[in-house]
Amino acid sequence: MDRARFALAVPDDPGLLARLEAALAAQSDPPISVARSPTAVLAFESGTGEMMLRSRVVQALETAVGPDWQHVVRPLE
Repeated sequence: MDRARFALAVPDDPGLLARLEAALAAQSDPPISVARSPTAVLAFESGTGEMMLRSRVVQALETAVGPDWQHVVRPLE
């Protein structure tokens, strides 16, 4: 299976990033890798389908940020 990828702009908040990485690590296989750019953009990648990757990242965001995560994180187009 191809690796799915997408990116989000996330505030440069070490606490938020640590909670998000912990929430992603707590999920089941396949693991989701997170690459961070200097401009506070996080790129997510996993050996799963794109819709599954997005769903799992949203679940992690809800855990790390709360139900209003969409006010904190913005998609890159």
